[in-house]
Amino acid sequence: MIKLRESLYNNIGNRFMKCELGFSLLTLKADFLFWRNACLASLTSILLVLAGCGGGSGGGKSDGGQQPDPVVVDLPIAYIERPIPVDEDGEPVFPDVFEPAAFNPGAKLILKERATAQATPVDISSAAFPLEDFPVEDYPDGPLYDVKDISVHPDGQRLVFAMRAPEIEDADEDEQPTWNIWEYHLESKTLRRIIATDIVAEAGQDISPRYLPDGRILFASTRQTRSKAILLDDGKPQYAAGIEDDRNEPAFVLHTMKDDGTDIQQITYNQSHDIQPGVLPDGRVFYMRWDAMGNDNLSFYTVNPDGTNSQIYYGYNSLNEEPEDDTQSTPRLFGLNPMPDGRIAAILKPSGALLGGDMVVIDGAGFREFDRPVQGANSAGADGQTRISILPVNIREGENEISPHGRFASLYPLYDGTNRLLVSWSQCRLQEPETERLLPCTEANRAIPDITEAEPFYGIWIYDITQQTQQPVVLAKPGLMYTDAVSLEKITPPTFFRSEVDTQLAQESVGVLHIRSVYDIDGSFGRYGVTSAPADLVAMAAAAPSQRPARFLRLIKAVSMPDDDTLDFDGSAFGVSGGVMREILGYAPIEPDGSVKVKVPADVAFTIEILDVNGRRISPAHNNWLQLRPGEVRECNGCHDNRNDVAHGRADAEVAALNQGAVTSGMQFLNTIRFDSFGTPITPAMGETMAEFAARSTFCAEAGNAASCAPVAQRQPSVDIVFNDEWTDPAVRAKEPAFDYRYSTLVDDPAQIHAPTSEACMEPDGWNSLCRITINYETHIQPLWERSRIVNAVERQCTGCHSRNTTDLNGNALVQVPAGQLELTSQPSDMNNDHMTSYSELLVDDLRQVLTGDMAGLTDNIPVCEFVVDEDAIPECQVVFDTDGNPTCDGVVDCPFVQQDITNELGEVEQVLVLDAEGNPIPLTEQIDVTASMSAGGARASARFFSRFANFDAATDTVDHRGFLNSSELKLLSEWLDIRAAYYNNPFDSVD
Repeated sequence: MIKLRESLYNNIGNRFMKCELGFSLLTLKADFLFWRNACLASLTSILLVLAGCGGGSGGGKSDGGQQPDPVVVDLPIAYIERPIPVDEDGEPVFPDVFEPAAFNPGAKLILKERATAQATPVDISSAAFPLEDFPVEDYPDGPLYDVKDISVHPDGQRLVFAMRAPEIEDADEDEQPTWNIWEYHLESKTLRRIIATDIVAEAGQDISPRYLPDGRILFASTRQTRSKAILLDDGKPQYAAGIEDDRNEPAFVLHTMKDDGTDIQQITYNQSHDIQPGVLPDGRVFYMRWDAMGNDNLSFYTVNPDGTNSQIYYGYNSLNEEPEDDTQSTPRLFGLNPMPDGRIAAILKPSGALLGGDMVVIDGAGFREFDRPVQGANSAGADGQTRISILPVNIREGENEISPHGRFASLYPLYDGTNRLLVSWSQCRLQEPETERLLPCTEANRAIPDITEAEPFYGIWIYDITQQTQQPVVLAKPGLMYTDAVSLEKITPPTFFRSEVDTQLAQESVGVLHIRSVYDIDGSFGRYGVTSAPADLVAMAAAAPSQRPARFLRLIKAVSMPDDDTLDFDGSAFGVSGGVMREILGYAPIEPDGSVKVKVPADVAFTIEILDVNGRRISPAHNNWLQLRPGEVRECNGCHDNRNDVAHGRADAEVAALNQGAVTSGMQFLNTIRFDSFGTPITPAMGETMAEFAARSTFCAEAGNAASCAPVAQRQPSVDIVFNDEWTDPAVRAKEPAFDYRYSTLVDDPAQIHAPTSEACMEPDGWNSLCRITINYETHIQPLWERSRIVNAVERQCTGCHSRNTTDLNGNALVQVPAGQLELTSQPSDMNNDHMTSYSELLVDDLRQVLTGDMAGLTDNIPVCEFVVDEDAIPECQVVFDTDGNPTCDGVVDCPFVQQDITNELGEVEQVLVLDAEGNPIPLTEQIDVTASMSAGGARASARFFSRFANFDAATDTVDHRGFLNSSELKLLSEWLDIRAAYYNNPFDSVD
């Protein structure tokens, strides 16, 4: 035993004693061989394997007589000590990236003045919870709180972290403490909560603090301060909006505040979580965004500290690849920290499984995806990051895999130029299934049937990336884990910059979105499937309006979902929309070259759609929420096709814009003419898109006549779709007729149909940042079917034919089959009593119906034939008779009548027809599907419905519906379908 210890001491110096201390408790459970192998495993199998010892390859060195590094030793470090997390049943609890508010009590924040195992650990967080405030009868184990998300100030003298007070026994969830941001000053040894007052501090869950270059503090929170203010403007109560797949789970988004807890500002507006923020060397904020609207992806975004220029950064595809083994979950990134060179280091592990995983580093500056470099960036190579793992060995991150080299729970870069990390690492230990004896993680032991990994054993180490070695700083202890270590060292702070915004736009609470061309699809020209449209952008810009497929832009706003405590409404309020509600912010014309430059309400989550001349979406769904801050002007090149492996939404990674604007100054765009406010023709500047030129020019009915000119102004949306041929030069060709689809022209009598927006917003130039178009089926769509209208001098009402109820000439009530198998009444639906019949009939596949035999009702059991042929198109029954004149099916291949088995005189079973009271065979029945005429996929996916109002075939159609609905009514239906055809688009309208 003594010789073994001496030998170890000679090989690894002081680290032997650290190993002995770290495993002293294990020796009580294991024999000497295991003790020896455990020590060797911890200090050779993983640590020195990487440096060429213990059977590994590589060119590092063990340096058995290595002296402590004075640079490292003199640095204070902080870390978290916590019990291995378990639930109330003793089952392990693992970090889940989608549950950022998870509470695992028992943690402490520990400070060491020097980064050595011998330095004394000091508990610096428990002072927040004095024992006298937590009586032992209520807190027998003491005040068990939680700590996470440590971040160090660039001066090295302060650190911020998130901490949650102990749980209050028997209190409801909404009465429990929230996560708060705290700060510790190293020099003064003072601990303070950043937000001093309890009321303000408890107003949201605050996590993931980071110091910004200007002294403010960045953090993720459920406060949603600005979003709540906008809810009040919308006439709704203030509430924290829930994430898109669970409205009772409030969304975390990014905020900033002064270091005294005042001036809290919301800077991102996602509808699901924006989490794990950090600051890049250039001053931009990076964070993980959960895009739950479309592909349910979790990837890197960046944003300026004031919330401007929010854009995708890295990994929208490569960080969301499904594992080949469908029993495994997608690996996610945890514990993000910027490296000194701007790369982002993290732990890669399955969400909701394992406490640790692999150490990886992401080169977001050089790559937009794992193997997709940013053009022109000084990246690692054109073929991609050959390996994102920091280690040369395979750290297993699979849920059911044994990782021979252990796992890492956190990492933090040292900024001393030595390329080292502070890491939390647990060696691989095995547990024998029958005896529960601990075993070293050898290949032979891993082959034991039903062998499992033992409880993890996380300590803090300094890991040298270059040398592939590490030395212990905090020794592991059974039942505990040490993690989230940081060094308090002075570093050069990230760059500070202030974004430039337009103050006039900011006063209007709007930003401006500039799309250079909607025909630019990932750098290639696209015509939205209209093969007859001009074949290139130059021809498109010069073409007549009727030849251009893309005519209008629709701006769509997310509807924030309240939790059950705010509004307890039924899920049927969503209808067939897939659990979403949407509002429309307005419409803008698309210029001939496909460009758009339009005001957009600031501080709301919005998306866009490209529309045809009828106001129907022709673009794919845009599956990412956009945002603009007040006064922000944002430009993008064009649109994106998800089938293309091309960067989109990241400005420095996109291909060159297809629309380079005017080729020269001093010349009008081909076939166009524009004027100044005095009616004098003016020309675009070189490089200007038509949308940019339109913002400083106008169109005039008469050249030289200022009174005939529209005002010169930046375009703003309209709640109506309005077209004027503003660009065509009448000297080249005749202008095309103007048209509009206005809510004010839905009907002559506005009392018959309520417009889905306010009267003020419908006024000419009445649009402002608070205008909303909110379409609810019962209020805005059902009246279309019920209102009386004059068509070709005849009074019509849709429900007159599309109803099961009618009257004869004497006023007697009768039952009829609704015309076209489509019932448009407001009666409760047989499919869902919370919906009107018409809603279900239009949007849900149904069964064909016919009158029952007594004509008193309807049935979807349709006879395959009938003896009296009427207008229901059921064929006449053909009956075969036997030699005795009795109906029979003998010799008939497919008998259309009901039969029964009987036993004849010979004892044989045979089938005979079942006859009715009149001696006729009874026809079989069948159920026939009727496909819904509308689709929540949009207006163009509802062609079966809209074609009835555009075309008539006398050979097949019984009624000519052309003219039954006016163009404004058709536009209302189109926009409602394009935004997913929800039954309600305001949850507060769904309850009485």
